[in-house]
Amino acid sequence: MSPAALIIGNSDGIGLALTRELLQRGWTVRGVSRRPAPIEHIAYSHTVADVCAPRYRETLRAAAPGELSLCIYCAGIGEFFDAARCERDVDTLETNLVGLARTVEVVLPALLGRPRATLVGLSSLADVMPSALAPAYAASKVGMSYYLEGTGRALRRSSVRVVNVRLGFVDTKMAKATVKPFMLSPARAAERILARVLSDSPPPRLDLPRRMAWLMRWAAAVAALTGAFRR
Repeated sequence: MSPAALIIGNSDGIGLALTRELLQRGWTVRGVSRRPAPIEHIAYSHTVADVCAPRYRETLRAAAPGELSLCIYCAGIGEFFDAARCERDVDTLETNLVGLARTVEVVLPALLGRPRATLVGLSSLADVMPSALAPAYAASKVGMSYYLEGTGRALRRSSVRVVNVRLGFVDTKMAKATVKPFMLSPARAAERILARVLSDSPPPRLDLPRRMAWLMRWAAAVAALTGAFRR
């Protein structure tokens, strides 16, 4: 029997690329997203659901494969700050961070029953410092990173491995910045994620690309030294 994966947020972007790559590798995949995914494959099935919907937990329980080995949370949104539309910040935090927690609530018991299982969340290198351009997005990614890595430490004696994938720029609709150094294609990002996530020893933190991670750490250090975080 082929291993089974659950991908949350896979109608486009990295989630879609991960789904296609897993199917090529012989996995059975169930996708969950707000819109249908453009995939037709004998080993693929899809459920339309919003991670913010009141009945998301019930829908996810019904959608999750019985022999689940891998869950990847790819759902995410982010907009530039607009003081007249702060409701979008609430949506961002709800989707990116609370949606991840709701997903873990449902899938973790199933993963704990597997001899080798992996939980993955797609966070961002934007978690290194506050952002005036997109404060809710950066804050949601800080929360995701801390939640994933803390959960991984809590589960270190179990069979479940938790991976916090901190991404730089990927060529998707989420990449809204004017300058996008070291940008990856979704397919390349998916290949590099799975190369590490499906290895014998998946890392608790995966920074992609590493050059962007170094750049962000340098920028955060400069901002701290110059007092850019203080008003």
